Amino acid sequence: MSGTRRAMSKSSTPPTSSVTSKRFYDAYAHGYDSYMTRHEGYFEAVEGEVAAAVGQPGLALLDVGTGTGERLSRVVARVRPGHVAAIDESPEMAALARRNCPEARVLAKPLGAPELPDALAKRFDLVTCLSNVLGHVPSAQLVPGLRQIRELLTPGGVLVFDVNNRYNAVAYGRLSALRNVARDRLRSGSGDFTASYRNGDRVLHTSVHLFSPSEVARLLRESGFRVARMAFRDYSTGQARGRFGGSIVVKAVSA
Repeated sequence: MSGTRRAMSKSSTPPTSSVTSKRFYDAYAHGYDSYMTRHEGYFEAVEGEVAAAVGQPGLALLDVGTGTGERLSRVVARVRPGHVAAIDESPEMAALARRNCPEARVLAKPLGAPELPDALAKRFDLVTCLSNVLGHVPSAQLVPGLRQIRELLTPGGVLVFDVNNRYNAVAYGRLSALRNVARDRLRSGSGDFTASYRNGDRVLHTSVHLFSPSEVARLLRESGFRVARMAFRDYSTGQARGRFGGSIVVKAVSA
């Protein structure tokens, strides 16, 4: 999930901890509502992209990294699937998802878990992976995870996901975006950054990856997908933007 930075008061320097993505989002689970409110326009636009990517209702839907399940519930209302499943590596998030989207079968498992296909026991017409979930998958596990998603799709199935764009000058500032472009051209940038969240009297940090458009296309090729559509959406309003003005929203199909 993206959008997890928190400003710290200059007069306060609480202790900090570096934690895994799972522990970070366990702590973040109950602060998720404010994140949803801040980016309502963006969420609506992405959910519109999901709805546009599918055909008739009644399909089988899998949501990867479902978080609290609130977004999944909204997607379900628009897509009207016949079967809904979801996974999240955070048990706290999975528990919230079961309450917020009771029609979904929610498993507390990470993408890439070897037992996942057997646990789901089904293939899916649509897989969603929303709010920069892929940015919290360790880089060495990204291609294997995407390949697992491809294997979970039915023939003709669709993957729709959105990720943070490290060239997004609107969100991160023009100087930072240009610096990231230059680093990529010099092959000195990794796209790895730190997300922060204040949890009581502590500030938690976890690693998060911000993608470039070409990196997304490369990862999909290596995973056996091709890009059917790539769009850029303003992270606050959801308005269509260029490659330097929004988060990346992708529809991918098997190559």
